Amino acid sequence: MAGAKHMIDTSFLTQLDRYALPLRNRVMAVHSGSHISTKKGSGLDLVDHRKYNPGDSLKKIDWNLYARTEKLYIRRFEEDKNLNMVILLDASSSMLFPDNSPNKFEYASTIALGVSYIVMRYNDQYMISTFADDVDYTKARKGREEFLRTIDNLSSISVNGKTKLADCADSIYSRIKSKSMVLIISDFLDNLDSIRHAVHRLSGHELVLVHLYDETEISLPETVDGTVKFIDSETNEEFNMSVGPEFKKEYAAEYEKHMAELDKIAYDFKIPYFSININNRPIDAVLTIIGER
Repeated sequence: MAGAKHMIDTSFLTQLDRYALPLRNRVMAVHSGSHISTKKGSGLDLVDHRKYNPGDSLKKIDWNLYARTEKLYIRRFEEDKNLNMVILLDASSSMLFPDNSPNKFEYASTIALGVSYIVMRYNDQYMISTFADDVDYTKARKGREEFLRTIDNLSSISVNGKTKLADCADSIYSRIKSKSMVLIISDFLDNLDSIRHAVHRLSGHELVLVHLYDETEISLPETVDGTVKFIDSETNEEFNMSVGPEFKKEYAAEYEKHMAELDKIAYDFKIPYFSININNRPIDAVLTIIGER
């Protein structure tokens, strides 16, 4: 859909004003949840500690604390306390389904902007990076002017390619410098091993999975019957299938199995997982994600 204008709904954003504080409290709980101390150092720069995560700089390890506890903790400083929201937005070809608006990408962009709007209201940082075959990085943003530019960017972005979530997570891991809330918004039409790898890679953060689907992806409509040409939206591969009641039953069972496996991955890593029908109101989806519904 290169060059086409995506229809992204922003009409509900001002309704989110009263929910800025609940989200900030939730994200700040990310920081406090892994802390063992809130006592400030004599210079007032060191404010607390968090558990060591693989990949953290060894220079930040508090070895004196290790000597007392035999556990690795990272020293945290005042600048690390800022709210940091990272949104990874699926921009693969399958997100252009269905043909009518909103498609999955437009809906995903809408709720990504809803969450970012709440963060922006507190003048804190957010980053929306799209991914498919590779990652389209954006800088961390804050403030109203940059938020308006974000809307324009998402409205005109090219949506194509295959979902490669594992590669995305590997690529972006080193770019997230501090403990963050990370939202992955996707239809998750990817290999389950790839999804599990990505979740494991980013599980050191406050990770949230947002799975989007259209109802016709779960239950094939009655009009899909007889000999039907199917086209893989990410590879453009075409194949003909004979569609009848038994095929529809097997198809629905496979999709439900995939969703159940997504739920299990989230359960195994103890992270929130939301499965959202794109026919739901965007504001309801946003409030669900931030824990207000």
